[in-house]
Amino acid sequence: MSKVSMHIGFTFRVGPLDQNQYGRIDLTLDQIDTELPIQDQLTEAETVSDEVYKFLKKKVDSQLDEMLGEE
Repeated sequence: MSKVSMHIGFTFRVGPLDQNQYGRIDLTLDQIDTELPIQDQLTEAETVSDEVYKFLKKKVDSQLDEMLGEE
């Protein structure tokens, strides 16, 4: 049984050009079984990815607010 992984990342500028500030988003799908239907696995991965993204965004936003004193 073969398994594959796929990773994609995107770096983007988040501040003025003269301040060299960037953010990065990465997504990795791991352990995709080549012997099972791909669409079922991708559908499950999409559902989980959406929920994890919401959780992480909320956590990062909260921590940024705390760092900037905006609670």
